[in-house]
Amino acid sequence: MVDKNLFLHDLAVVAILKCEAPYLKEWLDYHLMAGVDHFYLYDNDSTDNQAEVAAPYVEAGLVDYIPINGKPVQYVAYNDAVKRFKYHCRYMAFIDGDEFIFPKSVGGGLLLMSSTKFCRTTRTYLAW
Repeated sequence: MVDKNLFLHDLAVVAILKCEAPYLKEWLDYHLMAGVDHFYLYDNDSTDNQAEVAAPYVEAGLVDYIPINGKPVQYVAYNDAVKRFKYHCRYMAFIDGDEFIFPKSVGGGLLLMSSTKFCRTTRTYLAW
């Protein structure tokens, strides 16, 4: 567990999202169950109801929802997250809205984070 005197969050996820409303609740709930305790979500000009889907998580203090405009924004958003939030969380993961991290224990209780990417076309997960 995180020492709240040092960090507000143990593991935070930074993600840039665009029109991910249909999948966002599942994605957030999955990562909360996997051990993520905060999200920095950058909304890149979404035209769907993504902000509405995120609103209950924002109200619960689990998500910082940050609008970002233009192209390309990935490194701009990542640099902003590091600059603004690096002292807020012990670990910061940078993943896409179609990727899922999962804890994987190896010998002696060592915890590694692996990643999967969800393929919407085939409705399958690809692991690496």
